[in-house]
Amino acid sequence: MRRADALDLVAESFLAHGAMEARGTDTHQIVVHVAAETLRDRAAGCCEFEQGPSMAAETARRLACDASVVELIENDDGEPLNVGRKRRTISAPLRRVLKARDKGCRFPGCANSRYVDAHHIEHWANGGETKPSNLVSLCRFHHHAVHEGGFRIEILDDGALRFVKPNGSSVDSVAPGCTQPLGDWRQLPVGTEMSRWKGERMDLDLAIDVLMQQATLHKDVPAGTSAMG
Repeated sequence: MRRADALDLVAESFLAHGAMEARGTDTHQIVVHVAAETLRDRAAGCCEFEQGPSMAAETARRLACDASVVELIENDDGEPLNVGRKRRTISAPLRRVLKARDKGCRFPGCANSRYVDAHHIEHWANGGETKPSNLVSLCRFHHHAVHEGGFRIEILDDGALRFVKPNGSSVDSVAPGCTQPLGDWRQLPVGTEMSRWKGERMDLDLAIDVLMQQATLHKDVPAGTSAMG
């Protein structure tokens, strides 16, 4: 997964800056042809790579969340009538706003701040607006989970996000400056033990040392006996 993400980053960086001999143009790109009704309603229709195989409509919706889009109008015979200008679904200024607000993937428990896409909570193909209140930053893995994986995102009254799993259970994500919604895992009932963790960064060296010590202590302990005995 890390190697795939690294290759993806190299490709994106090259597309953004280009080679010294080929400035100002997109030298590599993936082109997907998808019918408007397929993108909007997930209905059967054209949804395929250019000169390649077809893809699931939900995959096309995920790619279209944060990509360059060119609108092509055809007649009933498939002949092009008009081709619009290429435009980014998420502008550079809006991307900076999302980066400052979300500081990485907003999926609960995910600390990934790289390889992040801007996801339309209500897809723009269904009339969703491209504005901060309808956008959320998701890493590639969780962006895939929201589309192809069947997760649903709900916006709560206080601005927090609720990620609803396909089985109906949910987890909540709190945006900076928002209150914590009821049921958030960081809230503890009165009378329970309180954690002494205050949000400091984890000392990975210490954690590994402790685990290695525990592994050494337990290495030669016969089955069915206690290591503390």
